[in-house]
Amino acid sequence: MAKLLEIVGLSVLSVAIGGACRGKQEDTTPKNESVEAGVPKVDPTLCDTNGKNVVTYDLNHDGKPDVWRLYKTEDEGGTKVEYLTCKQVDFDHDGRKDWVVAYNRKGNLLFEKADFDYDGKWDMSAIYDTKTGAVAEVERDTDFDGKFDVKEVYDSAGQLTSVRRDRNNDGQPDLWEQYKDGILIAILYDDDFDGKVDRREEIPGARPKVEMPTTMDSTVTGTIDSPAPAPPPSNKPAARPAAPAKTPAKPAPKK
Repeated sequence: MAKLLEIVGLSVLSVAIGGACRGKQEDTTPKNESVEAGVPKVDPTLCDTNGKNVVTYDLNHDGKPDVWRLYKTEDEGGTKVEYLTCKQVDFDHDGRKDWVVAYNRKGNLLFEKADFDYDGKWDMSAIYDTKTGAVAEVERDTDFDGKFDVKEVYDSAGQLTSVRRDRNNDGQPDLWEQYKDGILIAILYDDDFDGKVDRREEIPGARPKVEMPTTMDSTVTGTIDSPAPAPPPSNKPAARPAAPAKTPAKPAPKK
């Protein structure tokens, strides 16, 4: 049993479940085969299969593979070294991939996708820092309608810095959560969904105010990547400077 859990990598998936918007998500059904036509195969559209050694496992013993592990072999000083590059898993045994994760040469995660409700659409898509293996961004379809509606952004150390939510499913973020050292410090709201922040809620006892980033990585796509607009100006009048303290008058000298 322990071996099967290691094969599937359930520990990584459980982290992803604990946790925007692009168009309709791609179907996870392999594009190069029909499930009804025969035995499901590794899906080359999910990760590079060229020159890879594919090892399969049949977890439910129905004669069809449920796990596909891809390995690449390289020559290092005359020694053949093989390392895992990708893993694809079909948890509900319907022939469609429900989880895919890719690794680099050092074993660090590159990306990860998961279909939690087994409807053939990705519900979570994560990108990782290629150098550290720390998570960089995560998109989620929290209402399982086929569209990502939440985007989480992390710093280089894997600490959460912001969350952007699309509450009315129009493809645009309308709520921005700000984090400092992984702690929520403020929430910005676009209540009328016009792309402008209508109010800002400071979290009591949170760290000092920080502003949302105004630029994003050029590799990021999708409207949910839009940074939060500037918060509305305060209607409070500017405070008047305090009047200088009066110097007490000196008493008149006695005659």
